[in-house]
Amino acid sequence: MRADLRKPLPAAVVASHNEAFIQGHGYCRTYRRRGRVVRSIVGLLCLLALAPAHADPRTTVQRAFESVLAAGGFRGYAQGHVFGPGLPAMSGEVEVVFPDRIHVRTEQLEFIALPQSAWINTFGIWTQTDRALLPVTAFDIAAIRQAIASITDVRVDGTAKTSQCSAHVYRFRSSGRLPGAGGDGDLRAWLCDGSGRPARLEAKDIKSAERVIVDFDWSRRADVRAPRD
Repeated sequence: MRADLRKPLPAAVVASHNEAFIQGHGYCRTYRRRGRVVRSIVGLLCLLALAPAHADPRTTVQRAFESVLAAGGFRGYAQGHVFGPGLPAMSGEVEVVFPDRIHVRTEQLEFIALPQSAWINTFGIWTQTDRALLPVTAFDIAAIRQAIASITDVRVDGTAKTSQCSAHVYRFRSSGRLPGAGGDGDLRAWLCDGSGRPARLEAKDIKSAERVIVDFDWSRRADVRAPRD
């Protein structure tokens, strides 16, 4: 005998099905709520993971200059008293391997200074000379570390696009000789968002008001050797 599908189901059966549906619907709502909570927590953790990049400006700037030391040197285009206030100002390409291997190329001259020797390029001819006659001094690593430790009053000064990278700009003060700039004064550093390395450094000495600008080039490692014959 076939059941009459048009005949209403007993009330007990309908109530049982309704109860099951309500429970299942409630479970789904609970599951969706939990899913939203989990997604919110994951999103918050992602934000927290990204936040430290610029959370502590002083630490960010200090790490940037520590990365220069870790790289063993730097290359770039420099303007001003790059090697100290007591030495002549210059404008040209600089390549430094810490602590005392230096290659400078300007419109007026080109020279290479090594620990025990030095050369100067005159009209395309390299001639060995006395290192003491060159307007450079070795980099004192301990003094650089002290200068890095002295960094203070750091604040973010906006963002910028440099030839090296997209960067955040920081203003700060320091005392001593940082890689590329020395003296006591106000500085600005453009730090690459990706690597954290400095792309540009501007320094103004408090006493003399002289400015030093270094545009760093991280396209390859610094390498300073004696000129080839």
